[in-house]
Amino acid sequence: MFAYDGEVLTSFYAQYNAAVWPAQALALALALVALWLTVPPRRGSGRAIGALLVAAWLWCGLVYFLGYFAIYDFMAPVYGWAFVAEAGLLAWVLVRRGLPLAFRPGLRGIFGLGAAVFALFGLPLLTGLGGAGHAAAQLVGLAPGPTALFTLGLLLLAPGRPPWLLMVLPLAWCGLAGVRSWALDLPAAWPLPILAAVLALLALWRGPRVP
Repeated sequence: MFAYDGEVLTSFYAQYNAAVWPAQALALALALVALWLTVPPRRGSGRAIGALLVAAWLWCGLVYFLGYFAIYDFMAPVYGWAFVAEAGLLAWVLVRRGLPLAFRPGLRGIFGLGAAVFALFGLPLLTGLGGAGHAAAQLVGLAPGPTALFTLGLLLLAPGRPPWLLMVLPLAWCGLAGVRSWALDLPAAWPLPILAAVLALLALWRGPRVP
């Protein structure tokens, strides 16, 4: 199904991380800023978070897929331009229209923020447990999986109806990551599709009705 195996993919991440260093420090700092902007709610935070997410999806699309991963997977250009398209949607809905993203008490708020934190810290730890060690860790803003989950978590913080237009591509990538983790025997990637499914169910759940 894939033109590479788990060992090759892990080795790729180690080489990729070395090639883009020290972008990891900047990506971590920007992701922390995005989290900070959600608690407590701040004026204009939705636009600022949107701009940070746009930058992350553009990096994954143009740099990760088109710049580095294209030699490993013939589908990389398709994935890359899909990520660029998601960046455009995020720019339109979050930056231009100013959809607010802020933590609010409740299941959506807790799971959304929790998923974003796990994407930022948990996934790099899990993906760094392989043979290549922390050198192959996958990071928000630089790798597609953590970026997709981080985005889903933050989008779940939107008030009212979930922004499904923005959630389709992140959910699709998490699903594909689940298929790949099964095919390549990469257990560290399993939390990605599982958490994405939980977030999708929470997005569908409207909660108890107020009499």
